[in-house]
Amino acid sequence: MTDEARFIELLQKNEKLMEILGFIDQLNLKDYYLAAGCVFQTIWNLQEEQEPMAHIHDIDLVYYDLTKSYDTAKARDKALETLLNQRFALEFDVHNEAYMHQWKGRNLKPYQSTEDAMCRWIATVHAVGIRGNRQQLTVFAPFGLTDIFERHIRPIYHLDNSKSLYDAKCAKWQARFSDLKIEIGQTNESSGDRTFYFHSSPKSDLKML
Repeated sequence: MTDEARFIELLQKNEKLMEILGFIDQLNLKDYYLAAGCVFQTIWNLQEEQEPMAHIHDIDLVYYDLTKSYDTAKARDKALETLLNQRFALEFDVHNEAYMHQWKGRNLKPYQSTEDAMCRWIATVHAVGIRGNRQQLTVFAPFGLTDIFERHIRPIYHLDNSKSLYDAKCAKWQARFSDLKIEIGQTNESSGDRTFYFHSSPKSDLKML
């Protein structure tokens, strides 16, 4: 069995996540993914023989839609969060990645797609998303799946990211899960704690699975 087939098989064991995904797939959001913690932490939970949704209290939903204005997009995101929070009794974070460079409050370049945004997320295990439904799952994993299976946390070196945020994420994951291998992030002395100092390229052989 390939890594991607094993990955999908494990995700399908998370009944709650599959229910959420099936509902969201009907909303017709452009270039959407359920992403980050709800995905990779499902794998870690099952590796530890825990319930698939253990430790998962919030769900990240990202999409990309330039047809909406910034204010309209923000209002839509909040409305979607309210709808999903009430329906599934979980906290949802919904973001239109077309405007996330503005939301982050720094002089960042606009993202070209949801996938482009995910390639600049904080860690390789974090940069993963799924869409579709139980019968036909599509996985986006620009840095591959090996780090998730091996519980190896590595920073994504990009000027969008900060060492302080990476360290905070690592501390949170380490408090919830055992046997994590954590790579210490390095920064440029001139930028101090604010940004990582070089760019890390996604693996060319594993993007859309």
